[in-house]
Amino acid sequence: MVPLVLAAAVSAAPAVSSDDAPAYLDVPPRLRDGIVIGLTFGVGLGQGSGYPNNSQEIGYAQYHSSSGWMVGSGLSLLVLGALTDYLNFGFWLGSSNFRDADDHASAFGVGLRLEAFPFISVSRGLEGLGAFTQLGLGSARLTSTIPGAVEDQGTQSYIGIGTFYEWSFGHFIGGHFGAGPSLEYDTAFSRPFETSGLLASGRIVFYGGN
Repeated sequence: MVPLVLAAAVSAAPAVSSDDAPAYLDVPPRLRDGIVIGLTFGVGLGQGSGYPNNSQEIGYAQYHSSSGWMVGSGLSLLVLGALTDYLNFGFWLGSSNFRDADDHASAFGVGLRLEAFPFISVSRGLEGLGAFTQLGLGSARLTSTIPGAVEDQGTQSYIGIGTFYEWSFGHFIGGHFGAGPSLEYDTAFSRPFETSGLLASGRIVFYGGN
């Protein structure tokens, strides 16, 4: 008797079809889709300090060098994917150079980048406002023209955070461009050496979809 009752209950239960799925799951991307290829270039301030990449010289004052804040520039190449209107994720590759009359700090890195657009549902005027973080590895060094100064360098871990705004324009081969200002702070650090920079940049990207 029990098996018969269970079978009847199952057959009476309404079938769940794909038409009953939440409507938002079927909404196609409206603003961002496909591969994202971009470039940022900016100017700002940076500095470096540390020791040569030699374990026998790390920690000794006579081998330590430090620059003040110097004027320079930074460049990044972005290869991302637009996962949703709210999220881009992929890779970045970048370099920076800062110098003054005596010192030159340079850095190069590659890693992962995450971009988020959290205010899309708040206002159409905020649809292009985004924030990002990037993590990676690379190398950096500090050199000086002062006689007797040592060269500091290291293999670095990179962390960067920033914010940007993009305006969409110029539909092309099924996609469109986005461009706008960006502000970021990056730091690269290792046991012997660290460098950091604050950059105001221009950002331009191409979205392969929409």
